[in-house]
Amino acid sequence: MSLFEELKRRNVIRVAIAYVVGSWLLVQGADLVLDLVGADDWVLRAVAGLLALGFIPVVIFAWAFEITPEGIKKEKEVDRTRSITSHTAKKLDIATMVFVVVAIALMAVDRMLPGDSPDAKPDPTKQSQNTADTPTTENDSLSPVDADLPPEKSIAVLPFVNMSNDPDQEFFSDGISEELLNVLAKYPGVRVAARTSSFQFKGQNQDIGEIARLLKVRNVLEGSVRKSGNKLRITAQLIRADTGYHLWSETYDRELDDVFAIQDEISAAIGEALRVELALDAEHHSAAPKVAESANTAAYEAFLRGRHLVNQRGRSNITQSIEDLKRAVRLDPDFAPAQAWMAIAWTMMLDSPATYGDLSLAEVQELATPHMERALQLNPNLAEGYGAKALLAMNSNRFEEAMEATAKALELNPVYVDAMNWRQIAASSYGDYKTSQEILQRMVEVDPLTIVGRLNYAGVVANSDIEAGRTMADELVTQHAWAGYTARGVIEFQSGKDLSGAMAYFMRAYGEDPHDEFSNRFIMRILSQIGEYDEARRISDGNLHIIDMQQGNLESAINSLELAHAGDPENISPLIDLADALHLAGRYADSQPYYERARSLSPIGVVFDILDASTRSMVRIAFNDLQAGDQEAAEDAIRLHRQDFAKRKAVDAIFYPDHLAEAMARAIEGNEEGAFESIREAIELGFREPSFFREPSLQRLSGHPEFLALKAEVQHLVDIEHAEILQLICNDNPIPQIWQPLKQTCLGVTVG
Repeated sequence: MSLFEELKRRNVIRVAIAYVVGSWLLVQGADLVLDLVGADDWVLRAVAGLLALGFIPVVIFAWAFEITPEGIKKEKEVDRTRSITSHTAKKLDIATMVFVVVAIALMAVDRMLPGDSPDAKPDPTKQSQNTADTPTTENDSLSPVDADLPPEKSIAVLPFVNMSNDPDQEFFSDGISEELLNVLAKYPGVRVAARTSSFQFKGQNQDIGEIARLLKVRNVLEGSVRKSGNKLRITAQLIRADTGYHLWSETYDRELDDVFAIQDEISAAIGEALRVELALDAEHHSAAPKVAESANTAAYEAFLRGRHLVNQRGRSNITQSIEDLKRAVRLDPDFAPAQAWMAIAWTMMLDSPATYGDLSLAEVQELATPHMERALQLNPNLAEGYGAKALLAMNSNRFEEAMEATAKALELNPVYVDAMNWRQIAASSYGDYKTSQEILQRMVEVDPLTIVGRLNYAGVVANSDIEAGRTMADELVTQHAWAGYTARGVIEFQSGKDLSGAMAYFMRAYGEDPHDEFSNRFIMRILSQIGEYDEARRISDGNLHIIDMQQGNLESAINSLELAHAGDPENISPLIDLADALHLAGRYADSQPYYERARSLSPIGVVFDILDASTRSMVRIAFNDLQAGDQEAAEDAIRLHRQDFAKRKAVDAIFYPDHLAEAMARAIEGNEEGAFESIREAIELGFREPSFFREPSLQRLSGHPEFLALKAEVQHLVDIEHAEILQLICNDNPIPQIWQPLKQTCLGVTVG
């Protein structure tokens, strides 16, 4: 008997056919089920791979074994006169036919289901009906199943690669990319990844699909610039990220005469090609501002470095950026962007909780204003010029001017992320927390890798979804360690209710930038709250009043703040701190003029605590009013506090200091139980601040058993945090090469 005949007799061929058909049917069914439950593609591939691996063992089994009435036996042990292989063959034939019928039915069902078949033609009636009845948004192109996918009209412009031997041509390739980004950002309904995100991939050979995923876009434009003698060759290509297909590509050859004229010409040509390819709306399109020209390539390169460092944030980065921007302005005084960013960098060096330096407001105004004005004089349509104007106005307490300037900046550049950030801060000053959060969300949408956007937004996200906020902060760590550690520290401090956990992250931020006052304030505050005042004073020479006020050394705090205010009378930060210190010292009449000055600088007449942005300072004003016998003014101050409290609550932006402010207000009103209730709510949200019980408005409650019990509870929680922080800094110090605690601090601290 031939091998083929023997294979047939033993049903090996039938088993193989049945296995292949059955496996195909199983894979198709698994594809449908896994798609419905949203399983990853690798699951289906694993199923198919396992089935493929099983083919050989099944065939070997069919050859070596036979099914008999007594069960499965080795083929060589079966008497062929009693073999039932013919009966088994009929069953296999029937099973195979059933598999085939089911497979045909499954294919028919799959074809009848609505899908994204490339051959399917749209129904014009349904399309026009949808257009008429449904408001158009940038996500309208997405079906419910694709709701998490970027819109069809979304694109990232990667930095064009300089293929020339001349590194000086880097400015030209960067300029092409930036101008194209500006052109595309002007089209309505198009999501364009911001420059700060796109340019982070410069010099990296990263997969296009991964870049698109990170930037949340469907399309990617990349290109290159090659210079040879007096000739330039610019190549551009548009890639569909999910398929990797090239939708469009073009090469432009030009003589190198006026490089900026060529840059404008090529940008316009590519922009027009993309407009056609992506079906962009040209009717409402207005010309985007061109990348400003600098005749000096060294100035342009210094500007690029300086701008990059400003976008990184942190005091060390901004200090270095100022040196680069000084060089750019010196080499080319008529280069408008360098002038604008010089103004922005100087303004960020203000000494305040929201900025990074130690300059007085008067110094900032003197240094930044000429550069801001020169930038707008050179180019009245420069978005960054209005950005500089907005930042300077906001830090000078001119919030209406800041709102107007940010509106103009965003009109000129809709994806100008810094302008969005400064606008949301200004909105918060008006108590418009809803708008502020919406702008922050928009920042992260248009610039998924934004540093400042995620630094500010991670805490907002964490208040409603702490794990999502932590994830955002941790992802930021990989991109910019100081910003990521600071964001995570803020989350643990505010939403995580974990002083020691927050301390660990702020120490890591200190390790990245020991001179940054933004993160250092948190370390000083935490160490002061647990009673480690000597350690707190070693963190920074600035803002020592934070420690004095926690420790109860109010006269020392007042003396230092009076000097700071005298040297910087227009800066609202030392002004409010001084008013608070005087109030806590019982000098109510002395504090009130400073509070009134702060109220006059607020766009809504509300004074916020400098460290935590709560309305505790506003309630202190109410207490001062009562001491002066002005009941009506006190009630008005509490009313404004409660209006702000309600706005915060409406957007889920309530933190423990807000409940402390309400406890003070209720105590002033004589509502003892309400005051205790608010303190308990603050404890639930992470209140670990023993100095709060010295608030003048609470002293009439100081002998109450509930007051004493709450005070003892907070001290107990602080003691627990104190022990954990000592373990951290003495035994688990994350930055031992940069900072070490005092020896006496760790006496008696055993390894936990």
